[in-house]
Amino acid sequence: MNSTSTTPPAAAPRLPSPPVRAAGVALAAGLGLVAWATGHKPLHAVGRTWAADLRIDAPRPELRVPILHDRGVHPCTVRVSRAVGTPDGWWDIGGLALRLPGAGVLGRPADLLFATTGTGRVSRHLLRPVRHASGRPLTTLLPTRAAGHTLALLVRPVGDEPDPQEFELAVAVDHGPWDVVGLVQLRQERFDSALRFDPVVDELEGTTAPSWVVAVREPAYRWARRLTRRTD
Repeated sequence: MNSTSTTPPAAAPRLPSPPVRAAGVALAAGLGLVAWATGHKPLHAVGRTWAADLRIDAPRPELRVPILHDRGVHPCTVRVSRAVGTPDGWWDIGGLALRLPGAGVLGRPADLLFATTGTGRVSRHLLRPVRHASGRPLTTLLPTRAAGHTLALLVRPVGDEPDPQEFELAVAVDHGPWDVVGLVQLRQERFDSALRFDPVVDELEGTTAPSWVVAVREPAYRWARRLTRRTD
């Protein structure tokens, strides 16, 4: 009797749970309402923008993320802002957006968003109010995946100035410690045109956000874009 071998069908992708989908819709509704009412971005509407360089000094080729594969210097754009837009020196959530031309899929730009958090295994996923937007460590807050591992990124200011010009870039794999891979250096300040950063559409090549992260983030980004009245 002839025996035949069959390959089991691939597992269907795991869909986000109803609570996760509901959280995404609720976040989208709240941010979309603010955008519709104000005519501006619902968060991080005002900031400062720089031409910058990302210098990779300690590559991590095993992560299979092209931008982290080799030593090198990569021109980029950095925008520092405050989530609610309170005056500098007041408590707010700090944000740093990093755009890397050509580092996304099919040559698209890649957008990375960082927010002020703690740096521990748990606190790196918890927002932390600060008085100065970029004077404390900022992480990507929500995890992504790379080469079968959970990946988080961190930018940490160099020095004690409230408005630093250099930030260490570090990665944490599978909830482990932070390993510094490079340096972000601000070069020349530009007119702040309220650039729109979208880490869902312009994802860093070699990384894939878990489905639950996309379910939370994507509706908010989509509706905020649609409902904001463009004034430029």
